[in-house]
Amino acid sequence: MIEVAQLDTEPEPCPYLPGREARTRYQLVADLLPSEYDEKLEKGWRRFGSILFSPLCSGCSECLSIRVPVDRFELSRSQRRVLRKNSDLRVEVGEPRIDEERLDLYRGHHADREARRDWPSATMSPEEYYESFCFNAVSTLEFCYRIDERLVAVAYVGEAERSLNSIYAFIDPDFPRRSLGVFDVLCEIEEARRLGKRYLYLGYYVNGCKSMEYKAAYRPHELLAPEGWQAT
Repeated sequence: MIEVAQLDTEPEPCPYLPGREARTRYQLVADLLPSEYDEKLEKGWRRFGSILFSPLCSGCSECLSIRVPVDRFELSRSQRRVLRKNSDLRVEVGEPRIDEERLDLYRGHHADREARRDWPSATMSPEEYYESFCFNAVSTLEFCYRIDERLVAVAYVGEAERSLNSIYAFIDPDFPRRSLGVFDVLCEIEEARRLGKRYLYLGYYVNGCKSMEYKAAYRPHELLAPEGWQAT
């Protein structure tokens, strides 16, 4: 791994817990080896494109990395229903790509979140999309989900030596009853099994943050506490 630059942010409002401040450490890297990627994930780092990041909050450790040991994962009844509801979807796994179809889906997803969750307004140019999802420091998989020929969800997943890392997904808001976000995670778990990986990393779990608590539904899972990884 070549570390090109490192930046520690100043305190800013926490995006997960009201009334708290957050700081983040960013590392811009190149030539990240799959084994090095695993080491970073095991220590609680995340990746977006060629940037690694980790919480650097003073007096707070609520952001806990969460991972699913894929060989021991067991479907819940609600997850089985999601699989049945989406049995007609076509799933394509390949290399990250950029085109108008993907850009339109991303923009529709973000506009929906702006309206329903008060996300800040943002546009996504083709150049920004490429830098965010297609220009990566290590192998990255693209999951595409289609109903007939219509693209309804896209997810990006990093590939380390012993694990997969769920990075980002965006979903067509016209299909809320399908629970496409849940279906995507289940497909990522199955792909990790197929590739012989040990874990699927889901990012951070934050108790008390609704947008993060859903990750606890994938069981069994492990959380990175201050004393190390803990099975739940």
